[in-house]
Amino acid sequence: MKKIMLFFILCFFGCSKIELDSSRVVSNDENYQASLVAVGDNLIHDSIYNSSYHDGFYDFKLIYQDIKPYIKSHDIAFVNQETILGGSEIGLSSYPRFNSPYEIGDALIDSGFNLISLANNHSLDRGEEAIKNSLDYWNKQKIIYSGTDFSVKNRVKVFVRNNIKFAFVAYTYGTNGIPVPKGKEYLVNLYSPKIAKKDIESVKDRVDIIIVSMHWGNEYEQYPSKLQNEQAEYLSTLGVDLILGHHPHVIQPIEVIENDKQKTFVVYSLGNFLSDQVGIERLIGMAFSINITKSIGKNQLDIDLINPKAKLLYRYKDPVDKTFSLYFFKQLDDKLLYNHEKYFNETKEIIVSLNSTIEVI
Repeated sequence: MKKIMLFFILCFFGCSKIELDSSRVVSNDENYQASLVAVGDNLIHDSIYNSSYHDGFYDFKLIYQDIKPYIKSHDIAFVNQETILGGSEIGLSSYPRFNSPYEIGDALIDSGFNLISLANNHSLDRGEEAIKNSLDYWNKQKIIYSGTDFSVKNRVKVFVRNNIKFAFVAYTYGTNGIPVPKGKEYLVNLYSPKIAKKDIESVKDRVDIIIVSMHWGNEYEQYPSKLQNEQAEYLSTLGVDLILGHHPHVIQPIEVIENDKQKTFVVYSLGNFLSDQVGIERLIGMAFSINITKSIGKNQLDIDLINPKAKLLYRYKDPVDKTFSLYFFKQLDDKLLYNHEKYFNETKEIIVSLNSTIEVI
């Protein structure tokens, strides 16, 4: 929990984590709350976009229909869009250099997603043209994105939900060896401690909550690497409240890093959201949810993250018509996923291995 004594801050520093009117007298408590849900990699293989093409149009909305009500019930809904939305006009493509249709974005927005990470190892797969097309698409939508942009000045996004002010920035460890064009570093947010420090310090005195999206770790490993641990600790010292990790394509644990000044929730890997990868552990994803509260009382401001939960989901592929669906585990039976209870328990054990207080449902 963050506790800020307003009188002290206003007298000695002039500003706090929130910009408040120093002449204002707070006579009654004011309480605000925002809910957040986050899922992992939306990884669009050719089998997914081919199965969603009918009568000359792409429509992916049916894939997300079973989880849509849950996603839309949250104020903030995060997803890592793993494949660039460069559009059909430059030619769609799959592994190893992806390009996806804009209609994927339409389906995500229809499902309630409004906080999008665009920084990952596939950001430069189809070059600058695909990034421009993607940004032209996202800039027309009522969403917040970070990870690629037209200017380095726009790396960190600030937005407000329910009178709570957020900062959001997305980073990736790299781009599969594809070099970032010289002088155009804004095309993808490559992580470095120096850049992260500069970004976070530029906003931390004027927001309540800082969210960092991290494309990191080793693929298919179910526990975080030493480098992930070190980077999480460092981001926590900078004042980051929530780290949303992805890239391993499998679920990794959730940890809470605490010190005298900061409590940071770290989801090391949310796993895959939608993909056509092979292997049951790559078909199970996590919808991580948490509530952000803000309480203003006389001379004190409290900000906290409470009620963390991990809701497991499964990507199902129909064996006959090869169409895709997403289900929560509570919707499953042995026909959809044989031994689903076993997989639930095994995945839960991984998630809570670093923090047994996390509720897994």
